[in-house]
Amino acid sequence: MRVYISGKIGEETPSPETLAKFKKAEDMLKGKGYQVFNPTTSGYGAYAEEFVRNYNKCLPENMCKIEWYDKILLMDLDAVATCHAIYMLDDWENSPGANTEYSYAMAIGRKIFFQSKEDAAVYRNDRNETIEEVWLPIE
Repeated sequence: MRVYISGKIGEETPSPETLAKFKKAEDMLKGKGYQVFNPTTSGYGAYAEEFVRNYNKCLPENMCKIEWYDKILLMDLDAVATCHAIYMLDDWENSPGANTEYSYAMAIGRKIFFQSKEDAAVYRNDRNETIEEVWLPIE
């Protein structure tokens, strides 16, 4: 099973704390035997920056320009689609991008795991799963 890690990143260049948080989740998931997509190490940031720069050069001045965040979110949603499940870090509700990833994963029927037991208790009701089926704490 391939799992996408979703949580608050907050910057184009993730902070060391953010990188460590995602790495810890990646290590835990790999330790449980999952293949993992970690958006902080995907290389998408540099690709999105180049794409936006080149794409926007081709548009007339009064056309709506694509922003870096728009492109990176579209690529991340594409990555969610290639995964069987999504793992929601405990800060996901504070991130517009992670909220979008969660909604998209729900819409396309992906399994959803939560770091937070409180989230597992609340959001498991969407599919009538037990907390044990959706809660994967990082220890």
